[in-house]
Amino acid sequence: MIAAGPIDFGFDPLAWEILPRIHLGPLAISPHGIGIAVGFMLGAQVMVRRARKFGGPDEADIWNMLFYALIGAIVGARAGYVLGHFAEVTNEGKDLLGIFRVWEGGISLLGGITGGIVFALPYARRKDMGFWRTLDLAVPGLALGIVIGRIGDLVIGDHLGKPTDFALGWRCLGQVGEGRPAPAAVYNQAGREGSPPSLGCFDLTVHQTALYDFLSTLLLLALLLWLGRRARNVGFLTLVFGTWYGSMRVITDFLRVDRRYFGLTGSQITAIIVVLIALGLLARYRGAPPRWSTPRSRTGDEATSGAGETQDETGKEAPPEPETTDKDTLVATGTEVPAEAPADPQDAAELSDPPVPAEAPADPQGADELSPLPVPAQAPVDAEDAGEPSEAVVSDSTNPEAPPAEHPSP
Repeated sequence: MIAAGPIDFGFDPLAWEILPRIHLGPLAISPHGIGIAVGFMLGAQVMVRRARKFGGPDEADIWNMLFYALIGAIVGARAGYVLGHFAEVTNEGKDLLGIFRVWEGGISLLGGITGGIVFALPYARRKDMGFWRTLDLAVPGLALGIVIGRIGDLVIGDHLGKPTDFALGWRCLGQVGEGRPAPAAVYNQAGREGSPPSLGCFDLTVHQTALYDFLSTLLLLALLLWLGRRARNVGFLTLVFGTWYGSMRVITDFLRVDRRYFGLTGSQITAIIVVLIALGLLARYRGAPPRWSTPRSRTGDEATSGAGETQDETGKEAPPEPETTDKDTLVATGTEVPAEAPADPQDAAELSDPPVPAEAPADPQGADELSPLPVPAQAPVDAEDAGEPSEAVVSDSTNPEAPPAEHPSP
């Protein structure tokens, strides 16, 4: 009989030394900041690649939009933290400049996401990128960015939770190059005073909420990539992200040591609102509402209003082209064929319709044939001849020198 025992890795996978700063000469860089920067860049690359694959907005527009999103994320992350920890940041309102001392720590992930969306939205609307369509392209990259950013949190020992004996509890072994962790009594004393530390290294096992968030978001990333392999309703991936990540933040924040309002952290309040909205839209539309899911330039009214309108090279509306109809077709259908405009006065004379007089005939017989009127007989010489039919005498018009005709004498 073989008895199964615990697996010995030779080390504790849930215990390590933290590294608050990386010193490069006079510079001290936080691994947390490095994780955020790398996560943002790799997440942006994922978004651009998805846009290429699924026919999203122009790549230049995406990078321009991400620039505004980056500025908004920095502003929103700090603003979100200050709103939830105003007294702590400003020393009970006595030091308002503490709001701007970002290097001392204190940022909010949900505030950063909100700020990034708010700052990027005007550019996305101006370029008709489509709000929900663009978010669907962004959320897998956003999940990847959170995963990489959480690695930075784990390196510096941030987001410490309550003491626990849970199997996934984490233990700090000390700071790199600075020896053992601080005694557990320091942590417990701070907890009794109502301000337990969320960052540091203490000699006790605690919930490492950054680790829980890392594992949960890693699963979310895999789910989003799998769901994104086939066509979905516009907004579906965004709402799945909001539902999953918001729900996990509500759960894990109960394990955090943080300022609370009515028993909830600021992140929990924000997450609950997002989850309720996302679930409602998923239940009713399985995505974004139809009237919000299409870019403005693709709406029916604007698409039909411009139908049939063309512009010339100057950008002005070109006049409609004249209708052309085959002349033979008009004749065959009995339609009157309009005369073409003459190019010059000589052509106008040739195309005009006034009657053309017949040319003088070459001989009398020809005159009789060409003239529609009868040729009257020449009047008789005297009254005696009037009673008898006389023969009309016509001079030879072709020979002007011919002598006049002789008449019988009385």
